[in-house]
Amino acid sequence: MGGSDFYFYSLFVDIKFTFIKYETISITVHISKEMMKKTISNLPLQVKGVNFSYGKKNVLRNITFSVPHASICGLLGPNGSGKTTLLGCISGIKKLESGSIFLHGKAVQMMTRKEIAREVSVVPQQTGFIFPFKVLDMVLMGKAPVKEIWETPSLADREEALGVLERLGIRELSGRTFQQISGGEKQMVLIARSLLQNTDIMLLDEPTSHLDMKNQILILDLIKKVSYENRITVLMTLHDPNLALHYCDQIILLKNGQIMSQGNTSEVMQSQKLSNVYGIEVELGITSKGTRVVVPSCWR
Repeated sequence: MGGSDFYFYSLFVDIKFTFIKYETISITVHISKEMMKKTISNLPLQVKGVNFSYGKKNVLRNITFSVPHASICGLLGPNGSGKTTLLGCISGIKKLESGSIFLHGKAVQMMTRKEIAREVSVVPQQTGFIFPFKVLDMVLMGKAPVKEIWETPSLADREEALGVLERLGIRELSGRTFQQISGGEKQMVLIARSLLQNTDIMLLDEPTSHLDMKNQILILDLIKKVSYENRITVLMTLHDPNLALHYCDQIILLKNGQIMSQGNTSEVMQSQKLSNVYGIEVELGITSKGTRVVVPSCWR
């Protein structure tokens, strides 16, 4: 039996060895369901001691955190801090150097691509589609994890996809070509695809990048609404601390591949912590309406 036949994640095991003729070893492993429940939490997303490198360059170092059910967690940090790489590790695209990632208690390293896609959906920062897919077809791709390779979307699938577009207020885009719609509309279509995928966990990589102020607010309002109404756990990377301050329940601050601070938004979004992470002095102020904002100290 090879070493890969059993893969244990911090489980206490009772191993009994029986030696026969000095060369045969029989191993009996007893793992109770109660023991597994105590060891692996039922949190939707857990990351434990994750390390990842590109060649000799260490990109993620001992990353450990969890995200509560139906909450929005913001992943903040300067360019090159490892935010996008971390999302790639969670979605199973990148192979860990060490550590573990659990989706609803199931280890990503032991899951197939299809199994992962049934647990977590991804809204990427950029899309590299070169084919003239219609918006409806883009959304229907969210059904791929529950389809066999030879299956095509059913009439019921199409009706469900149109229903999701209707809920997001963009049904009129269904017949348009994806490449021809605006940046904000593309983000909404990708969120619609994620909703049709029907997962409890959603990963978003800079969902507001390249969008104007109005569309940034529109997209994040939508994400917040979707998370609340569908009880979806959201982990998203953001560049603007003010957006994170307003929309996120939890915050993780990354710098040079390491977590510098994590916790509730009010606890993490402090001037000193943000200054240390971004390498620039910042201050937290309050608007006339009582809203907290982050501003660079040099703007005095």
